[in-house]
Amino acid sequence: MFEDRRKTGRLDLEATEMALRSALHRAGAAALSQLLEFPAPSEAERTVACPCGQPARYREPRSKPVLTALGRVEVWRPYYLCAHCGVGQFPVDRELDIENTEFSPGVRRMQAMVGQEAPFDHGREQMKVLAGLELTTKSVERTAEAIGADIAQREQAHIRKALQLELPVMVGKPIPILYVQIDGTGIPVVKKETVGRRGKTEGQPAHTREVKLGCVFTQTRWDKEGYAIRDPDSTTYSGAIESAEEFGRRIYAEAWERGWSRALKKVVIGDGAEWIWNLVALHFPDAIPIVDLYHARQHLWEVVRKLYPNEEGKQKAWMKMHQKRLLDRGKIEKLVDALRAIQSDNPQLKQFLGSYIPEGELGIG
Repeated sequence: MFEDRRKTGRLDLEATEMALRSALHRAGAAALSQLLEFPAPSEAERTVACPCGQPARYREPRSKPVLTALGRVEVWRPYYLCAHCGVGQFPVDRELDIENTEFSPGVRRMQAMVGQEAPFDHGREQMKVLAGLELTTKSVERTAEAIGADIAQREQAHIRKALQLELPVMVGKPIPILYVQIDGTGIPVVKKETVGRRGKTEGQPAHTREVKLGCVFTQTRWDKEGYAIRDPDSTTYSGAIESAEEFGRRIYAEAWERGWSRALKKVVIGDGAEWIWNLVALHFPDAIPIVDLYHARQHLWEVVRKLYPNEEGKQKAWMKMHQKRLLDRGKIEKLVDALRAIQSDNPQLKQFLGSYIPEGELGIG
């Protein structure tokens, strides 16, 4: 590179920086390989405990190739074998967190980060360009999924612990208002994840899976118009592709950890879906249930479109009256009275309103 610079007076900066990075990686890998040459154990350390309860004895040093952030290295470490059960072990592998894997912790972290952001093959390309590491698409997939499974297992253990150790003890300052918000949305998944699942369209297979999401936050201020303002940096999130029952335990554990027992006012916000209110009744019976404003407006638009189909002018006039003057101002009792007073022969409208207000209370002809 220096010779080319002297001859031509030019410098290909990208080629030069990539070449230097590669050279420094090789030098770093060589140094790391020396650090990973573990000596034979002393006489006092030549026996370790085996899971079967018998002693495992040192046999010999063995090597293992590991891909690190600096490149591929060789790890030389002691090998122990149990004469009783025939199981061998490498204590150093556990110490270095490379047991049953050919990737270092640093590389696995990189794989998890690129694997969660985009398709796995794209992650492989990112690892090559950004880290200078050659990987297979399958290795990115396996590592990302293994780390995800480990995270999920730890989350479930935490959730079980939270449910088992629920203690109505006031620890810390009271929280003026604590909110829990719950929703669900479809996300695209690979085809094998939708096998046997019905799609939204009759007769069509599913193309998405529903991920259930929840967040917990606090609120202590209001704006000039009287709308609640979420406290900055107060929101924590939790979510998973799982049943409503499993998610109920998950979001309950999150709320409990945030201080649900210390909240002076407790609120759960949802879009009006039945599964959400079932979870509220089970896990948050002392909370105030609220349909969020965005979805409440959507429900009103569904009403007016059935009330005045293909009459945009009447739809907007009706919404101006019922949304801006009643819903947005929090006059819910008057809004419900207005909905009960609707006179219409439209069976779809009657069915829709009946799902929200008991049929005997509807003024529908």
